[in-house]
Amino acid sequence: MQVTEALQKAFDAQNPEDGLTYLNTVGKQIEQANDSLKLEFFIAKGVAHGQLGNADSSFFFLNQAQLIAEQTSNDLLLIKVYNTRGLVLMGINKYEDALNVFQKGLAIGENKTEPRYLQAVRKILGNSGGIFYQLEHYEGALRHTSRALDISEQLNDSSGIAYNNLRLALTYQAMDSLEECVDHLTVSNKLLRSLQDTTTMLYVENTLGLVYGKQNQYNNSLTHYKTALRLASLIKNQEEIMHTKVFIARTLLKLNQLNEAQTLAQDIVAEAEKNGMANHKESAYDILYNISLSRGQWQSALNFRNKSIDVKDSIANVEVKSRIAELETKYETEKKEAEIMRLSLENELNTANLARSRNANIAMAIGGSLTLAIIIVYFTQRHKKQQAEKEAQELQIEALKKRFMELHASPAELAVALEFHELNSKLNTKLTEREFEALKLSLEGKTNSEIADLLFISVSTVKFHLRNTYSKMGVGNRKEAFQLMLKTS
Repeated sequence: MQVTEALQKAFDAQNPEDGLTYLNTVGKQIEQANDSLKLEFFIAKGVAHGQLGNADSSFFFLNQAQLIAEQTSNDLLLIKVYNTRGLVLMGINKYEDALNVFQKGLAIGENKTEPRYLQAVRKILGNSGGIFYQLEHYEGALRHTSRALDISEQLNDSSGIAYNNLRLALTYQAMDSLEECVDHLTVSNKLLRSLQDTTTMLYVENTLGLVYGKQNQYNNSLTHYKTALRLASLIKNQEEIMHTKVFIARTLLKLNQLNEAQTLAQDIVAEAEKNGMANHKESAYDILYNISLSRGQWQSALNFRNKSIDVKDSIANVEVKSRIAELETKYETEKKEAEIMRLSLENELNTANLARSRNANIAMAIGGSLTLAIIIVYFTQRHKKQQAEKEAQELQIEALKKRFMELHASPAELAVALEFHELNSKLNTKLTEREFEALKLSLEGKTNSEIADLLFISVSTVKFHLRNTYSKMGVGNRKEAFQLMLKTS
């Protein structure tokens, strides 16, 4: 009973660390438990570690679960193992591996009509649709997600219907099929309200606001943004509160409700200054600038425009200064290494010159003109090679120094020459166009919020695209991506 209770608490826990805490309390008892409980225990461990990003630990426990499931022919839990393993692989951006694992789970559940099997298959289909969406294979995303939705409706599973409608909506939005997007979002939103899933409802409401904004239906857009703001306030998510307020102010501006837009923008400036959210302050100043333009207040417009530029430059300078500091360290290190190499080459060069002179004297002393000619040719060639290596080292220092000085000269206008197909030709796993767009804007000094605004996506989606991009490039963060582009651009 203790094990069963701990398992239930672990699966119900919102925080995976809490889930592991519950599971660890029955770590000794699990040794005496039956195979079914052991299976559930190992799966729960795998799920929690997967949610925490500990892929190796997750796979360790999932391997134990899979072994028991195969030995006991427990197909249902084996499907669950495959689903969890696929989700962990998705988390580390191994999409093809994840799809292969999901396919194994679907093969086991094929032709099984029991509700519990259909529920397991529905989850795998939904997750497979998510992968196809990330790969921008929208036909595959629609096919798998629609099958998942059919099963959810067959089982009358409200949560499955809600989430699969949301997946379909996102796919249709990516395909610019906005009417279908709104239809599925509306269904999803209604069900999420009954499920009281505030976080997902917030995401849906903001997405509806964006979609209606694209259709120039600004009153509808404003309604959904205001609902999103209320939800963000309920869960006290300050980033989403500020992000949504910016959307509302921009929509009020488009509706020519200038007084309301101005009041809200001024509030955003005050809150952004208090909470250190420079990116939102820049957006608010830009809104105030456009309000002043609409009113023909040119001096006020100029003042707000300058403030917006100053904040943007300050954001860019902070990021660029970090890049410069890193490049400066690299420059100094390479300069020292090159200097050591130069001195070493000079030493070898001097040694070679002395040897050439000594051997020439010896050769002349013995009167061997042929021997002298061979020795002179040999050491002359060696001398030229060493001289060339020395010059190459000096050129390397100069090139690095020039790049470093360029950064110091214009940090706010830092740019890296990027070509989509050229970059992809150097990567084992290709970037999608949306990942490339996010990367390019990031390397231009844009903040995640700015990228989200420019690409009409959420900040969390921006982070997801950048994380995928860094993984495919073999780097860990924007700085390392920047270094890589410096080398290849």
